[in-house]
Amino acid sequence: MPHPIQIPRLGWSMEQGTFVGWLKNSGDDVQPGESLFTLEGEKAIQEIEAVDAGTLHFDATNPAEGDIVPVGAVIGYLLAVGETAPPIPRVDRSPTSNRPDVGVRTTVTRAAPAVAESRERNVTTFAPPASPAVRRLARQLGVDLAPLTSAGRISEADVCRRYLQSRGEFLPSVIESKPFTPSAPAIRSSAVPRRSRILPTISPRAARSAARLGVDWTQLPGTGSTGRIRERDILAAANNTIALPLNTSTATHTIPITPLRRTIANRMVASLQQTAPVTLTTEIDVSAIVEFREQLKRSGQTLIPSITDGFVKLVALALQEHPTLNARWRDDALELFNEIHIGIAVDTNEGLLVPVVRDAHRHSVFEIARQSRELIERARARRLTIQDLQGGTFTITNLGSLEIDAFTPIINFPETAILGLGRIHVQAATSTADSARLRHQMTLSLTFDHRVLDGAPAARFLQTLARLAATDLQSLFEPTTHR
Repeated sequence: MPHPIQIPRLGWSMEQGTFVGWLKNSGDDVQPGESLFTLEGEKAIQEIEAVDAGTLHFDATNPAEGDIVPVGAVIGYLLAVGETAPPIPRVDRSPTSNRPDVGVRTTVTRAAPAVAESRERNVTTFAPPASPAVRRLARQLGVDLAPLTSAGRISEADVCRRYLQSRGEFLPSVIESKPFTPSAPAIRSSAVPRRSRILPTISPRAARSAARLGVDWTQLPGTGSTGRIRERDILAAANNTIALPLNTSTATHTIPITPLRRTIANRMVASLQQTAPVTLTTEIDVSAIVEFREQLKRSGQTLIPSITDGFVKLVALALQEHPTLNARWRDDALELFNEIHIGIAVDTNEGLLVPVVRDAHRHSVFEIARQSRELIERARARRLTIQDLQGGTFTITNLGSLEIDAFTPIINFPETAILGLGRIHVQAATSTADSARLRHQMTLSLTFDHRVLDGAPAARFLQTLARLAATDLQSLFEPTTHR
């Protein structure tokens, strides 16, 4: 009997995913454990493996690369010798639920070359080497990847260069390595020759804001150190140029809701609906952490833990003293975790992701720094796996680099609490004995589920963090496992 190949559920709330491409040709022999196709779920991209052996059969046009496909949809079959494949149902690309998850399983395997079918000639050809993010950008801009050549994989800069060339412009070499999404077609100045004007440099964040707000960034002066356009330049231009009256029906610019953005929205709403969130804020002295990092810099240390890395370690130690914050609410009991797995909120081009540093209480701050650096790099490159995003018991989010003092973080449900880190500011000591000493202060914002614990235990957790942050960090951060 033919074994159906179905779209699996990669996350607990996933109802649909984006089909990235087949990794094998129709007609290939397949063994259990071999990767069949790539699927983009709610927050990660996974290669999907075969459970059974057989000859692969699929329709080259159903689904196509980039199609939104529902969980449970049949997209192909594995056939035994002599078997005939039944007709493959046309993929219903609308959201669905309660589909069976059979025929495939998810796993992390080594990368395999993407394969594409030629629609016109009905022959199999290998697609140009490009990541799913690059292919998605090419589709958005209408760029054909086939003519592009590259020393390695096709980059976002290659796609942007092709896009601008089609408009008679080109990318300056100084930003060719910086991925960004161009905005709507620019209004060119008549004083500049069409084929000789060099576009200003722009940060990826600024480019996204320009696309969202409909700002022509090619005409703006940048305030960056080398004239680079920053997000503040885009926002300032938008404030000066967008003055639509209230209740206007004028259409400006719309951005489709991506699966990741929809997942983030659904989980934020679920958190607020299923918890009783309360936020406490307090200001603590982090001078010891700042001085510890400065000592490492002076010593020539190559791996300098960030402020967030330091708090991952401090929170792990504090949770051992306050286990109710490392718990989950069940209908009939509290589930206290023996292990401490701390999620780190990471701002990416696609949206907020929370990869997890596992066993934070067992690692030195240097090992935590190594893990977090790898996780952050993979998050921003959209190379996180489902396993990287699951299993957290507590979350930390840091907005200090954006000059935010205090805020109200939303609990990463079904966890019990989340800690927000604000900016570090310097102020003079208040005591007479330390009047000549400057202190580094930071505001902590702790949001917790009031169903699980009351305000006083949560406040004592913050007191413990303040005490740990002011102690001799050499002993707390001893690099016993630093490699």
